[in-house]
Amino acid sequence: MQEFELIRSIFQSSVMANTEGRNDILLGIGDDCAQVQIPEGQTLVFSMDTMVEGRHFPFDADPLDIGYRAVATCVSDLAAMGAKPAFFTLGLTMPESDPQWLAAFAEGMAELAEPIGLLLVGGDTTKGPLTITLQVHGYVEKEQTPRRSQAQVGDDIYVTGTLGDAAAAVPIVTGEMHISAARFDYFYDRFWRPSPRLIAGMALKRVVHSMLDVSDGLAQDLQHITTASGVGAKIRLADLPVSDELRDWQPDSAYTLALTGGDDYELCFTAPKSAREEIQLITQTLHLPCTIIGEITESGFEVEGFQGELGGWQHF
Repeated sequence: MQEFELIRSIFQSSVMANTEGRNDILLGIGDDCAQVQIPEGQTLVFSMDTMVEGRHFPFDADPLDIGYRAVATCVSDLAAMGAKPAFFTLGLTMPESDPQWLAAFAEGMAELAEPIGLLLVGGDTTKGPLTITLQVHGYVEKEQTPRRSQAQVGDDIYVTGTLGDAAAAVPIVTGEMHISAARFDYFYDRFWRPSPRLIAGMALKRVVHSMLDVSDGLAQDLQHITTASGVGAKIRLADLPVSDELRDWQPDSAYTLALTGGDDYELCFTAPKSAREEIQLITQTLHLPCTIIGEITESGFEVEGFQGELGGWQHF
């Protein structure tokens, strides 16, 4: 299948490329450039992520899973900015043009993109080792954009959801470890089907001082906030939210995985103590677990109850 036939038959015809009812998308797939109109009172935020076969996902992985995860991991950056998803572009490098693989990949992307109103408006395809690059764009009010550089001494440090499951799932996903079917399903989904906290990010942006998504490990990512803000942090290992499934399966390493493992795509944010009630109301309304794990300090980075190296995912 040639490039333009591929675009027409698989991507341009997809539900996630349907611009009907979208006043912000003036021109979508099919021209040299896409054209958009940013809604009044909004600013455009965007982020790019790349996934490489054999580095970020196993060889011969299900293209449906790859498509879903590619969108989810990139959209998580929009959640960290409190942004509403708008559109995305796709750069796809692949060894050969396989219509079956592409159709499943597009279906996986659409599974998440369609419900959140994220439209595919363009991109590029080329031949080479399987590499997937997404650039997502969203809208957010200028004065309500959380940044890593705004944490303040005395802030509570929060994380949503639970941590460590996706990191524990890596040897399962790669086939290096075999476990019971019931346990396999849970951890497989935790790796391939992360839940970007979009609604939470949009609701919390009014009350937080700083926020990011946990992709490379909590300890490493939280230090991005402390470095950018010129502050320190003290967190408590025992307060990290860990799932019952992970605690039951790996009781000796569950909290280390929660601290240093990656791929959780939960939100980590800091907020003043005066915001505790409002944050509790927001997260309870969303039925989203949210845990205070420590406090922003003047300097240093301390994890009470942990002895070891504070590592995280390394891209090189």
